[in-house]
Amino acid sequence: MKRTTAVALGSLLAGAAQAQAGSGVVQWGIQKRQQPQDFTRLRKRASTFEEVVTNEDTRGGYFATCKMGTPGQDLTLQLDTGSSDIWVPDSSAKVCRDINTGGCTLGTFNPSKSTTFEVVGKGEFDISYVDGSSSTGDYFTDVFEIGGANLQNMTMGLGLKTDIAYGLVGVGYALNEAIVGNTQSAAEAYPNLPVNMVKEGLINSVAYSLWLNDLDANSGSILFGGIDTEKYVGDLTRINIYPTQNVFTSFLVALTSLEATSPSGSDTLTSQKFPIPVVLDSGTTLSYLPTDLAQQVWKEAGAVYSPEFQLAVIPCNMQNSAGFFSFGFAGPSGPRINVTMDELVLDITNGQPPVFNAGLYKGQNACEFGIQNFSTSPYLLGDTFLRSAYVAYDLVNNQIGIAATNFNSTKSNVVPFPSSGAPIPSATAAPDQNQATNIPSVASPTYAASAGFTDSVGSGSKSAASSMPARFGYTQLGQVPNISLLSRPLPFFSLPPPLLRVAKMRVIRAVAALNSGRAIASRQGARYLGLGCRVAINNATPTPRWTGCEIAGRRHFSGSFPRLAAVSAAEAALKQAKDLAAANMTPEAAAARMTPEEVKRLSRVRNIGIAAHIDSGKTTVTERILYYTGRVKAIHEVRGRDGVGAKMDSMELERERGITIQSAATFADWPKREDGVEEMYHINLIDTPGHIDFTIEVERAMRVLDGAVMVLCAVSGVQSQTITVDRQMKRYNVPRISFINKMDRMGSNPFRVVDMINTKLKFPAAAVQIPIGSEKEFEGVVDLIEMKAIRNEGQRGMNIKITKEIPEELQELAQQKRQELIEKLADVDDEIAELFLDEKLPTNEQIKAAIRRATIALKFTPVFMGSALADKSVQPMLDGVCDYLPNPANVENVALDRANNESSVTLAPYNSLPFVGLAFKLEENPYGQLTYIRVYQGSLKKGTYLFNSRTDKKVRIPRIVRMHSNEMEDVTEIGAGEICAVFGVDCASGDTFTDGKLPYSMSSMYVPDAVMSLSIKPKKSSDADAFSKAMNRFMREDPTFRLHVDEESEETIISGMGELHLEVYVERLRREYKVDCETGQPRVAYRETITHKTEFDYLLKRQSGGPGDYARVMGWIEPNPENSEENHFESKVVGGTIPDKYLSACGKGFEEACDKGPLLGHKVIGTSLVVTDGATHVTDSSDYAFNLATQLAFKKAFSEAGGQVLEPLMKTTITAPAEFQGNILMLMNKRGTIIDTEVGADEFTMVADCSLNAMFGFSSHLRAATQGKGEFSMEFSHYAAAAPHLQKELVAKYEKEWEAKRTK
Repeated sequence: MKRTTAVALGSLLAGAAQAQAGSGVVQWGIQKRQQPQDFTRLRKRASTFEEVVTNEDTRGGYFATCKMGTPGQDLTLQLDTGSSDIWVPDSSAKVCRDINTGGCTLGTFNPSKSTTFEVVGKGEFDISYVDGSSSTGDYFTDVFEIGGANLQNMTMGLGLKTDIAYGLVGVGYALNEAIVGNTQSAAEAYPNLPVNMVKEGLINSVAYSLWLNDLDANSGSILFGGIDTEKYVGDLTRINIYPTQNVFTSFLVALTSLEATSPSGSDTLTSQKFPIPVVLDSGTTLSYLPTDLAQQVWKEAGAVYSPEFQLAVIPCNMQNSAGFFSFGFAGPSGPRINVTMDELVLDITNGQPPVFNAGLYKGQNACEFGIQNFSTSPYLLGDTFLRSAYVAYDLVNNQIGIAATNFNSTKSNVVPFPSSGAPIPSATAAPDQNQATNIPSVASPTYAASAGFTDSVGSGSKSAASSMPARFGYTQLGQVPNISLLSRPLPFFSLPPPLLRVAKMRVIRAVAALNSGRAIASRQGARYLGLGCRVAINNATPTPRWTGCEIAGRRHFSGSFPRLAAVSAAEAALKQAKDLAAANMTPEAAAARMTPEEVKRLSRVRNIGIAAHIDSGKTTVTERILYYTGRVKAIHEVRGRDGVGAKMDSMELERERGITIQSAATFADWPKREDGVEEMYHINLIDTPGHIDFTIEVERAMRVLDGAVMVLCAVSGVQSQTITVDRQMKRYNVPRISFINKMDRMGSNPFRVVDMINTKLKFPAAAVQIPIGSEKEFEGVVDLIEMKAIRNEGQRGMNIKITKEIPEELQELAQQKRQELIEKLADVDDEIAELFLDEKLPTNEQIKAAIRRATIALKFTPVFMGSALADKSVQPMLDGVCDYLPNPANVENVALDRANNESSVTLAPYNSLPFVGLAFKLEENPYGQLTYIRVYQGSLKKGTYLFNSRTDKKVRIPRIVRMHSNEMEDVTEIGAGEICAVFGVDCASGDTFTDGKLPYSMSSMYVPDAVMSLSIKPKKSSDADAFSKAMNRFMREDPTFRLHVDEESEETIISGMGELHLEVYVERLRREYKVDCETGQPRVAYRETITHKTEFDYLLKRQSGGPGDYARVMGWIEPNPENSEENHFESKVVGGTIPDKYLSACGKGFEEACDKGPLLGHKVIGTSLVVTDGATHVTDSSDYAFNLATQLAFKKAFSEAGGQVLEPLMKTTITAPAEFQGNILMLMNKRGTIIDTEVGADEFTMVADCSLNAMFGFSSHLRAATQGKGEFSMEFSHYAAAAPHLQKELVAKYEKEWEAKRTK
């Protein structure tokens, strides 16, 4: 949950009700409003009533709207589970007429306007609080309406004299309230709100549930007479409420354990008070624990005690900490509720927060900590705890049902109590509550979690929590030294009084059962109610009655109220045992616990990708895989010639252009016969684009895959994008098998391709098959391991025919290539090498085992061959995927342990381990954001909560699907090692998710820089919203697509990987969003640099009416000798002529100057700036002055240092029929430098470094020069100096544009 900034006292979150017919259920949505609104009532629904509650930081508790009187008057009252009184401020009260304080903005009650108003206790209403505030007046009866429920004769208090600007509606036990005396009856406790609702037939049982509706904890609902099963997660568990001297007056339960967890570890906290009686009270902001336990919590979280405020305080930025505290109830098997740090860090003021003036947190803003200490029982869990819990209160059976709140729920399923005394619906009793009488042993915590609380924030003292002085860890409250980290000179109390939210301004309440001793060290923390009478039980009269009370019935704190230090509630709990020991969570221990079924499942999983150069046949291969595995019933070809198109090319643009633009995921099951038994393999497959413009799709696929199939053309072999794909596979250590496709094409030569893999890719490879026939006569392959012929038969090659007879003309070649395979394996595998040296022939099983070992070890790639378009020899390649590519357990996947300086930790794909997954791809669809996740460790279940390691936010997984291109199949659980997609998760590509038990994050994928830009704008201004929506979507989905607004021209600029990349997005704008756009001339991402060293001495001296600017900097700039792509700043100042604080400003100024170079306004790279000396002025020097002086010095020295423009050079690969070689040579001589030319039988390939600026429109020139038969691809190579004449043109154009803008 994320706390929101406190708002003015008069503002309120209001509910908007929408009634829906059917089954007596009303669906109610709650909206956040900036100003107070009229509150809409609800209708009765299935014996339940629901009322909006809001929770505002300025008020500290929950607030509900109601109507009182006839006609009804609107009021907003604080909801309190710790009492049963209802009281309201009178419209004539002084506080409500005080303009300076804002009056009673939440409403008042005017008795003269109600025809049903009747006084029943003149002057008897008197309620006072520990902080000195009070309200006095009359008891009266009138009509009371809450959530559509009308109670005709409700007894309430009227505050005629009050300094509290709003009233209270209590929903606790009926005995926990004051007495009303009148002339007609004896003094007795009047029925409270839920009791009256049962009496009038509005609900079936004295019970209700309370929860929050959103992540901001600003609003929620109370449901009288029922529960809502969609508003919590996990099991709703019933636990016992304990009485006070045999009388139930408050929601007193047994707290049996408390654990602290952070990225650095987990601790079981201890207390001499365990088991601890605690009262659940929604009317109190803070939570109060025994002093010894509270101080351990403070030490874990990094909170310190402040004598000024007499409470524990903490840096405000700790609300971003990843740590949390887990509260356990009702014994070893009871429920647990996690409370995160953003619920425990509260603003002290409504205005500027106080600042730590000394100590570990010096200079940081101070906030109030949500867990405070108290010396005697019972203790209290207030709003800082209850915001994380869904609680059902059963006042008949004296039980509560508790579970974690489902903040992401948008659904409702109301289940009413069927009758009075019926148990809480859908709730199960916590087992072994009888063990609560056991007293747990007490041990000191290790504080392993302490460092992680502060470390995970990313700011402040790195180890403040772990290095906390002992006085904040173990001293008793009364012995806390008078040493303050909030020192006296700090102007805490110089803040304007209306802004202080201590003492009276923090208006929060506690249960009436608590005694006045509670307020030690936290007087401003809570208000308490007390009774001036006792409760007695008459055996002849089972109904409890108030006895021995004064008829006046005044409300006050009474020391006579019984304490609970040693009664039954204190014996009602047991500290919960710790979770599994760390040793049980290791991969080795998890592997030992795996069942044979799980081991077999994991061994049969393959996560693979299909990658290759453009037009090598990747999508065609994938289409055959889907057909042969039964995932599709018919084969459709690329380009949609049959009007359908390939399954994996689901985008219309892909089918039109015949290229893959977005990677597409699918899954299939492949039956493979092993030792005469058919084994089913589960294959997760990703089809990737081949064009360099969409290389990010290949990057993120390779990041999460365990293996890959590299497809090569039998004619062209290794091409430019093949080299790029090879580099990506090596970057992410992805084992691969190779498949030579298009064996039926004229000029196919598979053995030449094998040689190219060995020489061009420098990756050991050998064929495991040879072709039967060539070109048009290609009919199958010979398996060199089994020495059998494999042919396809039947419709679309569905059937495989395997024969032992190898064609006679191929027998010698087969033996030769088999020997080459063994020799190549001997180079990469020790076992085969020993057999080879001993001149022993390896068995088929030894060859297969060696291929698998070498492939997984990234030392070898077996080469298969076939023709996907001709439906030949695809199935043997699928067998090779199963035989030679790794399962998830064979690949080492590494995470970074943030709690241990990001040291590497090996992940294991076992379901029993804590969850770790990586979001590697995002898509927007009609159902919302679809996030692709690779599960590396643990299992993922629908409805579970995960933690985003980057944002430390908790998210719920409402839906899990397996993807089949653009189709989805819902599943409830995904095991370790699998790939899935989830809905409803707001994240970025590359985010790591855990279940909160491990402080792990994973490295993301490599994202190349953009190389081309275009200015773009919608033709119609009315399309601006759709344009903005589309741009946001495209940037989320594709990290290589960027957008910014040029500050000077105010044009919208899109950047990407190439002309085709940007062209596709412009076309998608038109098709998917109906937005026609105008695009400007493509822009090149130039860079600027210097060529030689130049010294500078710059003095900035400016004077205006006030303080001036003075800064002098001296030093030099020179080319960065270590890295021509990076900039470097260094200080060599001696003698303190420039203070350190100004040197950091100089570094910042250098960075800002490099962001916008002097020549073209493009980034400066490869430059080093060294500051050696300078001067300051006593009053006029500042960070700003030295920042600006450095920028101006750099700009002046840049031209003297030989500043020049760098342009991006693109590695361009052109393939065309050999007859057009001369034409292409003429084209390329004008555009770049030819690096390599390779001439084949029918076509040739040319590689050249070309200026990107010269390549715009090259595709049309190439088509003209080759009669449409040539193709080319580009990828960024490096930056080089632009031609002198081009530099002059670019600089002159930039200066002209700048001058035009300046004189506008």
